[in-house]
Amino acid sequence: MSRRRSSLRRSKYEIYNEILKIIYFQADLPLTRISRAANLPVDRAKPILLFLLARNLIFDDEDDNLTVYRITPTGVEFLELFKRLEKLIPSKEDFEGTTI
Repeated sequence: MSRRRSSLRRSKYEIYNEILKIIYFQADLPLTRISRAANLPVDRAKPILLFLLARNLIFDDEDDNLTVYRITPTGVEFLELFKRLEKLIPSKEDFEGTTI
């Protein structure tokens, strides 16, 4: 993650963004490498990859009898929109010490 949150929990959208960024910058990664890079156990990363596959944000391919994942143009669009949202919507840490 680009910035650390005071809470260690990430939202599902932050996890989707993290996985898509990993796949975008390091193409052709198998499940285990993605889960390790995203700091997720494989059993949690696999359903997330299936979710992203079903929504056409990534696609899978065979490379030397190994399933690897690549990002789609829709996945790149998600990354761009998520980046814009992060700029528009301040995080919880931005409000620490103030009352809203």
